[in-house]
Amino acid sequence: MAMYVYSTGGEPVGFLYETAIYDLGGNPLGRIIGSRVHRFDGSYAGEWFKEMVVDRPGALPRSLPPVARPAPKPSPGISWRRRAVVDYGYQDCFHRLYDAPGDYSALAYREAAE
Repeated sequence: MAMYVYSTGGEPVGFLYETAIYDLGGNPLGRIIGSRVHRFDGSYAGEWFKEMVVDRPGALPRSLPPVARPAPKPSPGISWRRRAVVDYGYQDCFHRLYDAPGDYSALAYREAAE
């Protein structure tokens, strides 16, 4: 069963399946290793905290070796906004999971699948 990933504002932005994070369309974006969130190219994206990807002060970001992207998953559907949102003071960084400008690895992945 998938678990939703939320923005710090309480909006659903993706879902977690096993240790991989997907956007709501089912596209794989990154993975969780312990409390750290990394893109599949190995670059650090943020920290996993209370079903969110956030920038936590004191975290020691480091890159990991790249891994293959898993196959896309069917979307679990739209989730509802969280009723109560607690501001922990951490900046939302889910957007860091998306491909960086000039990163063509995702384009190559999509072309290879066609």
